[in-house]
Amino acid sequence: MGMIAAAVLPYTCLTPAKKKDAFRAALGYYLAALWPMIAGLERYLGASPTFLTPLAIWIFGATALSIPWALAATSTRTQHLWRAPLALSATALPPLRIIGLASPLTAAGYLFPGTAWIGLAALAFLPGVVLATSRLPMRHRHAVWCSIAAACLALGTVPRLFGSSDVAAPRGWIAVNTNLGDISQPFRDFAAAQFIQDTAAKTSARVLIFPESVVPRWSEATEGFWLQSLDRCRRLGQILAFGAGLPRPVPNDIAKLNDLRLYDFGPALDALKTMDGAPVHLTPGSTSPELIDNALVVAGADSATFYQRVPLPIGMWQPFSRTSVPLRLGAPGILPIDHQRAAVLICYEQMLTFPVFASMLEHPTVILGISNTFWVAGTSIPRYQANAVRGWARLFRLPYFLAVNS
Repeated sequence: MGMIAAAVLPYTCLTPAKKKDAFRAALGYYLAALWPMIAGLERYLGASPTFLTPLAIWIFGATALSIPWALAATSTRTQHLWRAPLALSATALPPLRIIGLASPLTAAGYLFPGTAWIGLAALAFLPGVVLATSRLPMRHRHAVWCSIAAACLALGTVPRLFGSSDVAAPRGWIAVNTNLGDISQPFRDFAAAQFIQDTAAKTSARVLIFPESVVPRWSEATEGFWLQSLDRCRRLGQILAFGAGLPRPVPNDIAKLNDLRLYDFGPALDALKTMDGAPVHLTPGSTSPELIDNALVVAGADSATFYQRVPLPIGMWQPFSRTSVPLRLGAPGILPIDHQRAAVLICYEQMLTFPVFASMLEHPTVILGISNTFWVAGTSIPRYQANAVRGWARLFRLPYFLAVNS
């Protein structure tokens, strides 16, 4: 119900003619909607930042998302025909696409299931039409609103009459939820690996999907540890898809510090001169930082890698930091698995609209959502993520799989 109620936001913001009133209405909505992020960010970022860091992120995000609604407010009602959908688009597309949380567009799947882009366009343009006709004579206004109600009723019911908004999932596919907690803690990665391999050995499923980061570090050494299980999967035609951290090559400037091992102080001094002051985090017993990318790894009878396109801002993507997980906004949104085209949404991406739009333009046949929610336990975020993925699947009539680690 919360997502459906969010569809009222454009009316609430744009009914007042004054921009400051529209901004206040939008700010109140986004502050309330983004409030659970504070508790989650406190746990995710750890003890290093103060409470002010999550607080600043919360206020900045809500303020930035409220600005388009303030700019869209006008006393000329006919201009709402284009201002309302433009404001909605501004919160989902560049430059706000990486923080476009709690979008009213997410309600489209529950209001107009099975209508795909038509239902999305209807939800975007409907507020502008209603607001633009609010100043018409009563008789004309009622005629327009009755037509709108009839069109909405048709969009909401016709797909249900001619076919369910939910479609059958691919046979032999299963999503496995886990309760492993913070797998980055010592020895938990071994337990997680054993759980994945044991689960694969005990099921006849062809494709098994596991949550985000259940394998904290996937490398050649890790693959060697899994060799026996992967060989069994190849023999049986079984495919494992799991969230994993993939080591990245270190930046060139930082890599120069490896010269210290040679006790050649000339290269060492050159390296220090060219450093820009960025912090270098070294793993125990290593002279190189461990830079990790968040990805979905496919192994067994098939092999592929899908990198997260929008990592969590500040927590993972850190602007101007050389050790940041990069944004991959132009990366492919589809991963071929077992003759299916899977639209993969990794954790934070499930709360945005841009990654969904980008994936749907590539004509997927199934949606995969993987997440790691132990750090937001006790908040509404896990429920919102699940409802958002379910809503997009209903809108585009696609089967979906959710694998969550709590």
